[in-house]
Amino acid sequence: MPTHDDDEHRIEAAQDDVMAKDNGGVASTDGTETTDGAASNGVERQDKLAWYRRMRWWGWILIAIAAAIVAFAGTVGTQALLVKHHEEAAIAVVKDAVKNNRLNDLDGVVADVQKQTRAARDITNGGLWSFTEKIPGIKGSMRVVRMMTDVADEMAQDTAPKFVDVAQRIDVKSIYKNGRINVEPIMKTLPELDTAAQSLQRYTEEFDKIPEPGIGVVANALNSSRSMLDKANRYLQQGVHEYLPKLSEWLGYDGKQTYAILAMTPGEMRASGGLVGAVGTVMIDDGKIEIGDFQSNAQFAKYSVTARNLSVDENRLYKQDGPMQLNYDVRDIANSPDNARVAEYFKDIWDQTDMGKHTKLDGVILADPLMVQSLVKVLGDVKLADGTVLTGTNTADFLLNTAYKEYAPEDTDAMFGTVAKACVKRLMGDLSAGKMVGLVSEMLTLAHDRHLSVYSFDPTLQQILWERGLTSTVPLNEAKPELGIYITENNPSKMGWYIKRSTKITQLDCGEEGPAKYHVEYTIRNTMTDEESKTLPQYITGIRAEYPDSHGTSFEKIMFMPPAGGTMSNFQVTGNGADPVADSLNFRLIYTTITQVQPESTVTYSFDVTVSPDATQKLGVDETPTASAKPEVTYEKLCRVE
Repeated sequence: MPTHDDDEHRIEAAQDDVMAKDNGGVASTDGTETTDGAASNGVERQDKLAWYRRMRWWGWILIAIAAAIVAFAGTVGTQALLVKHHEEAAIAVVKDAVKNNRLNDLDGVVADVQKQTRAARDITNGGLWSFTEKIPGIKGSMRVVRMMTDVADEMAQDTAPKFVDVAQRIDVKSIYKNGRINVEPIMKTLPELDTAAQSLQRYTEEFDKIPEPGIGVVANALNSSRSMLDKANRYLQQGVHEYLPKLSEWLGYDGKQTYAILAMTPGEMRASGGLVGAVGTVMIDDGKIEIGDFQSNAQFAKYSVTARNLSVDENRLYKQDGPMQLNYDVRDIANSPDNARVAEYFKDIWDQTDMGKHTKLDGVILADPLMVQSLVKVLGDVKLADGTVLTGTNTADFLLNTAYKEYAPEDTDAMFGTVAKACVKRLMGDLSAGKMVGLVSEMLTLAHDRHLSVYSFDPTLQQILWERGLTSTVPLNEAKPELGIYITENNPSKMGWYIKRSTKITQLDCGEEGPAKYHVEYTIRNTMTDEESKTLPQYITGIRAEYPDSHGTSFEKIMFMPPAGGTMSNFQVTGNGADPVADSLNFRLIYTTITQVQPESTVTYSFDVTVSPDATQKLGVDETPTASAKPEVTYEKLCRVE
């Protein structure tokens, strides 16, 4: 009896006969094909059969299955791209609203965001997406994407409108008017802000519960989104529950707030900036900011009134050791790279003065002529009594150098206060939003480069200042390594304007494993000419009794501080400088040296730096501010940080 396989072979043979005849051939009785021509011609014709005629039935089934899989994968992939597009579009709506000042249309902004998040959620809650959540290997990741879009949409539909309602309840024009900040409209919204903050907290917790997916791309997206959301939620909860309730106190509604302004001059360098030439005050009373008169350092407090709270290291390094022993009266207190210490020094002096005995000090502001120049740049030119016009480009040079050439020394300190008061008076006027944004941007940049630093004795407010980078300190962050270079001028002079400093950094270990290694060249150049050193006033060029020919020579005591978690080694000096030696400053390893830089000469320190294994950024430099807006730091070769 014929079997099923025999029948199948006969059917296939018959199909082959038909195909052969269709191509002009005749089937022979022995199963071979013959044609009117040679048999070989028939073989050639069979070889030339179209591929789809040679395909077996099961081949077509496999092609159909493969096509279905490709179509399915393509559809799922397209949907995934659409989800990504909608979520990115939602973020772009917010960014564009800020950039294009569309914040007066918050309802429209939120509606656009909701449209995008809802579109993404509709995709991940559709039938096809639900089917993929049953496929082994990808089901967990697909479920994670759905959960992410669900939470994002819930925040857009529920949390965002709550914040918009709060913002629309506040009359912005009533907050800042006639130089006074009215805190009442903000304080009235605290209950509604608390409700909105609770909503964000709830959805943040839901987002944090989303499980870790198996697919790397999805895991990266989840972790990145979770990090941003956690950070935003943390800042908001702090703002609503810690910062806003204290606004009344900080703005002087619960008692006048008093801050001291220390006017520094980088013309005579100290670690945090420069010698303090004048002291002013800023008072905040019922939301109104007023600036008092600036007094010269001698007028503010006699030189016999000194900071008594120096650490053992600070006292030894700068008060006992030479070549110039600092007195740590008000002139010298900016000689710590940690501005928290500077504030503590000054408070000790403040408490010894008549003013300090009757007035509580709430904070300290360090500012130099570059900061004043930025104020002039944003708020407008200032005209002095003699007709001199200071602008956003010439103010710093005037206060750092020109004034010392053209005016009596006792008049120069007062000029800083004159310009500062004129700027603050304008600041207290009705500032436009554009000027306010410009001013904030300028202040953050200046603080980064140590031309401005603010310290508050209120722990909560000081935490905000730390987080915004408005209080300068020594290198503390291993992930963002910085090399500290701090200078104390030991020649009483105004040579800082003529001293140009530059740092060249070369990475040494491209392709190697382990902590990054750098070679650093730090160069100090005295641009004063020999002729200028003989003709300029001694108030500028300086003179030391033990060095009668030292006009125009910069005597610099330099402190090198390794980055947090890092090391320094292999010091070499080119020029008139001593090799740095190891020392300590308040439990930090440092290296100190002395150099003399004569007019038209240069000194270069070369050394190697190894940063912490946890570093995620290139090596930066934190240094005593120069007479320029930004320090000169160049990179000769830099490897990509993994």
